[in-house]
Amino acid sequence: MNRKIQRIFFLFIILTLSLTACQSQKKEAKNLTGIPIDTEKTESVSIYYGSICYSFYDESKETIERAADLFHSFSLEEVPDGALDSATTYQIYFSNTNGQTAAINVDENSMFYLADTKKFYKVSEGVFHLEELEKIYQDSMNAGGFDKNQCLIP
Repeated sequence: MNRKIQRIFFLFIILTLSLTACQSQKKEAKNLTGIPIDTEKTESVSIYYGSICYSFYDESKETIERAADLFHSFSLEEVPDGALDSATTYQIYFSNTNGQTAAINVDENSMFYLADTKKFYKVSEGVFHLEELEKIYQDSMNAGGFDKNQCLIP
């Protein structure tokens, strides 16, 4: 009988630890909210780079989702005295026929400016993959016939 109680107690401890681990993982995933972009309501994405570069525009759902996915795997914290490096800033606009569904500015230092809040942010948890944004932009320019030397992309 004593052995049976020990076994039940041991299973109870394992179950408790399992549930605690599941709750921790859910909490962590919940914190990594990123920047919400409603891709269902978005019909196009435009990306501008710096102040003297050509823009990127695409209406394909695949590209819209690919660009929107870049903004989901991190959390942001406000930077009250933040500033963007205008020479290396990407301006990303998600739009539909009624206007913008999201507007994001991000520079090479991963400093963000969100037009909705009119505030600056930096990544506090997770990772923003700037290189993936650069790749989307470069691929579009090359597909559109632009000479990649016409823009100052790193």
